[in-house]
Amino acid sequence: MRYVDLGKTVENHQNIRAQKEENPNKKRGAVPVVVIIVVLIVLGGFLFSKNVGALFNPISIVSNIASSNLEETDGRTNVLLLGLDRRATSDTKSVLTDTLLFSSIGRVEGNVSMISLPRDLWVKADTDKGEHFMKINAVYAVDGMAELREVTEDVLGMPIHYYAVIDFNLFRDTIDILGGVDVDVERTFDDFYYPVEGMEAAPNIEDRYETVHFDEGIQTMDGETALKYVRSRKGTNDEGTDFARSRRQQRVIMAIKNKMLSLETLIDLPKLKDLYDAYSDNVDTNIGFDDIQSFYLLSRKIDFETLRSIVLDDRSGANEGGLLYHPTDTSLYGGAYVLVPLAEDYSQLHAYVQRYIFGE
Repeated sequence: MRYVDLGKTVENHQNIRAQKEENPNKKRGAVPVVVIIVVLIVLGGFLFSKNVGALFNPISIVSNIASSNLEETDGRTNVLLLGLDRRATSDTKSVLTDTLLFSSIGRVEGNVSMISLPRDLWVKADTDKGEHFMKINAVYAVDGMAELREVTEDVLGMPIHYYAVIDFNLFRDTIDILGGVDVDVERTFDDFYYPVEGMEAAPNIEDRYETVHFDEGIQTMDGETALKYVRSRKGTNDEGTDFARSRRQQRVIMAIKNKMLSLETLIDLPKLKDLYDAYSDNVDTNIGFDDIQSFYLLSRKIDFETLRSIVLDDRSGANEGGLLYHPTDTSLYGGAYVLVPLAEDYSQLHAYVQRYIFGE
């Protein structure tokens, strides 16, 4: 992997963003993908689609199984889930990606593996304007989904078949519609500098922040509380890192999954309708209706108890995803905090991901 001075990269970002055309392959509201369901079980609000009859028609099911139209590589279907943080701006084009979660679903084994990528990972993007370098959380805003898919595939050495881009506000609304979720908080922590939305420019610094507190153990959270839990960046007790935050995000995703798959939710038609309404116009995804039935059938094979998750970072052991490091000399990166692979390229990451996904 080669690194270059950030100077021309920063200088070109604004022009690239202004001249970048909308990705023609991106579909807005193609299907109401419910946060964790995009990875585990694409169902939720689909019950209220006008084509629901075809979705569960026995003849259609048999035909769909025979056609095997769900994309896959080496027996696995891979999904990239993006969470957007719009607190600082309402301009979609300039929003940074707050969450990057890669999930791989085994078509035969019925297992799911999740990998969280750190937002500070330094990557190269190639566009018609030439190559430029940035943190991976800026790629979507600067170059669009097509380029982010290519960059992520380059980093992990795995293809991405489907994606879903979700605003964290929808994440919050989903939890409220579900009536809250039970989250297993790993350890007690405080964050004395949690940003107050809309008060970023308040004259008094103390008005810009609030204190949030979480106790270890199972906690029932509403949407706003869960949002603070996954967004917190300045937590005490080793919870002030992006890696700790990624783990918290995965814990909330598991909590949403548990609530979504509960009988209480699946038989509550008004609740499912509310979920549909919340997502139908607010999710960018390439998952079309023809894919829904295949995801539903695939979900029937999944053993959710075997779901595994890791975070690529610079502090865990090599066998636990610790394959990155923070360069002490940041002059090549404009003085920014970044993470780069321990190896000079992505070969070590590729080998690790292969073993993690396929157990080899």
